Amino acid sequence: MENKKQDIIYVPKEIVIEILRRVPGHDLAEKLKMVCMQWRSIIHTGSFAYLHVEQRIKSSSFSQLEAVIVAFDGNENRSITVSSLEWHNSYNQNDHQFEDWKTKHLCTAKDVLLGQNFNPWMNMTCVNSVNGFVCFWSFSDKTRFHVFNPVTKEYLITAPNTYLGVGNMNLATIVGFGFCPLSYEYKVVVLDGNSEVIKPSILTIGTDHSWRALKVISRHNISDVVTTVYLKGILYWYANTCTSAIVHSFHTRMTKTLLCFDVTKEEFDMIVVPIEIPEYSVTNVVEKGEKLCLVTLSCGPICSLLINVYVAHNNIDDDLSNLNSWKKEFTVTAPSIAYKLDLDDNVYTIIVTDEIVVIQLSDRDSGFFHVATGKLLGLFSTTCATLIPYKSSLVAFCHRPLLPSFS
Repeated sequence: MENKKQDIIYVPKEIVIEILRRVPGHDLAEKLKMVCMQWRSIIHTGSFAYLHVEQRIKSSSFSQLEAVIVAFDGNENRSITVSSLEWHNSYNQNDHQFEDWKTKHLCTAKDVLLGQNFNPWMNMTCVNSVNGFVCFWSFSDKTRFHVFNPVTKEYLITAPNTYLGVGNMNLATIVGFGFCPLSYEYKVVVLDGNSEVIKPSILTIGTDHSWRALKVISRHNISDVVTTVYLKGILYWYANTCTSAIVHSFHTRMTKTLLCFDVTKEEFDMIVVPIEIPEYSVTNVVEKGEKLCLVTLSCGPICSLLINVYVAHNNIDDDLSNLNSWKKEFTVTAPSIAYKLDLDDNVYTIIVTDEIVVIQLSDRDSGFFHVATGKLLGLFSTTCATLIPYKSSLVAFCHRPLLPSFS
């Protein structure tokens, strides 16, 4: 029997890389790395990992929502589960259904909640995500912070932060997870508001064995800060700044500001927000398409909820204290919602796309609102869980984008 001649088609490595960088990270990690040794060797390099995550960010649709759900596993072994949550634009623009959402279990991390005051009913608290890593923490173990890549399963728990105040678990603490674009190092920064001044501390992952104290910040009230945004080397929080030395005085005049942290320089800055924000409202920062957004929630007429989204220009050199650097992207009116909400009770915006606004409505539920109609598409339970905006990636802490070379 004659042997049939097989034609072997050679595909240049540059073409293979260009194809693979467009594939979602979960598919690369679970399936395509098994195709051949060449593909596997490409996928596991730092150069490809950073090319891939950059492509994911650039190609992400303004209508597509991606997030992960980090939740207590519900058992006795202090474990957490991580699941993906995605929504894709349907063909019928006027008839979105909550069934458009898809969830998928990604992994379970066992025995990672280490605090002595362990309580399975304590909520997970979202920090933010960077390059496929998600950062979160729990009030049952408030001195340790978790950083996790759901695709590569790389999981890190920081050393206890000895600079954090002890006592009441509900005292103000805000956290940011950032990336230094010069050294390709990841850093966790914590702002402790247990006193009249804010005491920041920082940990560089893979370099620092313990936390380092930073210069104290005066005259800020961070008790209402609920979200963190990382963009282009800067961490952003929306906070109130006191114009006098007594921060918590009843008669203190507060200025609405952006508190910024340069991850490379490890320095803080303050920017006065030029946007007119309703007096009785909830305001926080979110990211939309690699742009910084301010979202205000306030009560409108006839028990409606008004959602105003302001977007900053994308230029790094723009002066965010200048009103011309911002534009109102859209206003969503959600009818007959506001009467059910207490804007002082854990209500804030989590995610904004062109199609969907996701709002934390209480300790138990997140609501998904259609931008065009204001319709509440559905509720998602966040009991003992947190919802974190996220884009999948293959990046590891040890990766550097230029080494090894593909040549």
